[in-house]
Amino acid sequence: MAEVKLHLNDLNAPELIATGKRLVAGLEGNAHFAQPKPTVEELKQKISELDAAQEEYRKHRLELNALKTERDALMDSLKMALGAAAEYVQETSDGDSQKIISAGLCAERTWHFWPFGSLPQVTDLAASIGEQPGEIDLVWDRVRGAQGYEISYAIDVTGEGPWEQCGATADSRITLKDLNPHIRYWFRVRAIGDKQGDWSDPVTKYTR
Repeated sequence: MAEVKLHLNDLNAPELIATGKRLVAGLEGNAHFAQPKPTVEELKQKISELDAAQEEYRKHRLELNALKTERDALMDSLKMALGAAAEYVQETSDGDSQKIISAGLCAERTWHFWPFGSLPQVTDLAASIGEQPGEIDLVWDRVRGAQGYEISYAIDVTGEGPWEQCGATADSRITLKDLNPHIRYWFRVRAIGDKQGDWSDPVTKYTR
């Protein structure tokens, strides 16, 4: 005897919507299933509600990316301004530590904006479904002193590895392409420079 298999827990929102639409199309006017429960109209309503919510989610995700781009540009602008102000204080103070401290800056023999020889951990890593099947968009906060970022993924259900390198970028975002569809991936990112930073906490997302 044949048995219906849905595997609904493995589906993301667009896949649920597509599955629902196929079912509605198959049930509507089908003499074999004259009185479906829930009704076709009830199914249509739930599909419509999720479809609208998915569209809102997509818009907000694009807005969030735009806001992050704007914020990162403002961060770069402020960093440049702070660096210029620090250079001014350095030159004007002639290296007098008390004068430097009075300006609200650290006075060291050689000072840095980040701890010498180390890079902070990547934070605020977030994953979202890309525009095309097999794509995942990753975004995270920039790390001071990073020259770039390394990305790796795992498909083990525990998110503990083994990990494989899947990308590198100089930006604080990346679109990973050609991933296998309908698979739950775990992703992590670390900053790289003179030394490597610690890996971020992993995030997980299903591909479509």
